[in-house]
Amino acid sequence: MDEVGIALDIGTSGFRAQAIDLRTGDVISTAITVRHPIPGSNVIDHVNFAIEAGESECNRLMVETINRLVRMLRVPRSHFTRMAVCGNPFQLSLFQNIEIRDLAYAGQNKLRSLGVVPPKRDGSIVTAGELGLDIDPLAEVIIPPAVTHEIGADAMAMLWVTGAYTATSPTVIIDYGTNAEMSLICSGRILTGSAAAGPALEGQEIEHGMLASEGAISDIAQEGEGWRSFVLDNEFKVVKGDLVDPVNGTLLDRGPAHGRAIGITGTGVIAAVQLASRKDLVKFPRILTPDGVIRLQDGIDLCSRDLEEAGKAIGAIRAGYMTLAYEAGISPNDIKVAYMSGASGTYVDARKAQGIGLAPFSATEIHQVGNTSLALAKDLVAYPQLYD
Repeated sequence: MDEVGIALDIGTSGFRAQAIDLRTGDVISTAITVRHPIPGSNVIDHVNFAIEAGESECNRLMVETINRLVRMLRVPRSHFTRMAVCGNPFQLSLFQNIEIRDLAYAGQNKLRSLGVVPPKRDGSIVTAGELGLDIDPLAEVIIPPAVTHEIGADAMAMLWVTGAYTATSPTVIIDYGTNAEMSLICSGRILTGSAAAGPALEGQEIEHGMLASEGAISDIAQEGEGWRSFVLDNEFKVVKGDLVDPVNGTLLDRGPAHGRAIGITGTGVIAAVQLASRKDLVKFPRILTPDGVIRLQDGIDLCSRDLEEAGKAIGAIRAGYMTLAYEAGISPNDIKVAYMSGASGTYVDARKAQGIGLAPFSATEIHQVGNTSLALAKDLVAYPQLYD
């Protein structure tokens, strides 16, 4: 193991890094953050901070975080000979410490008044030393191109990794993250956009919300008159939790994960909203229980404000793929194939997500494809000839 690469996904909600054996393409180790190092929970927060504090301060925070992740991979730094990164245009611009104001302001008059010259984002290969990364300073760092200044490498990754760009019937692919990048493939055209979903589907902006980790309720199922929670353990395995009456909180049955729940993930929120909708316990934006609360195990509950946050995300994503459909000249009901990427898109019950409109109701095929941004970075670091 004397030649190792790093695949890095710079996401809005956090970073994910993998050490890759360049001889075999195998994953040696993985390290993640549970949040982004820049203050805020969405890209607008990050943009505002970058404008106020400066790109260099954001770059410093990001590079320090990446260097900590590299150490967590537990591979001697001298063994790292290549890195590939992926992310949206804003995140990759901060990583490179280049101009971001052209992404922050839409008006051309504003940009001219500030003297902003949009930088090229057509990809590059630089050295780790140029970026301040704590690996061999001569190690090459592959930065993939953006399609346009607002459509980044992460959007391209969804199409590349899934092969959805070759679809012959109307197909949508959506990254279920804060920015909800999505593409519609229809009649030989690829239409791409994004929706301001916010962080609710990742367990943030929810009162008891949390990212997927030990103690998180990740799924909920109906059993008789009760709701059964499923809780992640310290190995991220799903363990059966308690059966609880969602209206009054009465414990109906103790599960092996009794007493272990400390919060709820985005996938758990989606499951709860879908189940509550099916059982007429919600009418957006209100919960219809006597006290306006849906009760789960160990004191974890969902309130009407949580429902509002989840509703914003659901509505934004639905509006996104419906807009793409209308732009393509088809009805949203013509979409028959859907791909779900990102952590929430991978681990959520696909049919529950479809039941509340997170995937088109008309889709008869739903494929869950994982973190395509990280997958593209992995492909680039293992097979750098792809960059050509």
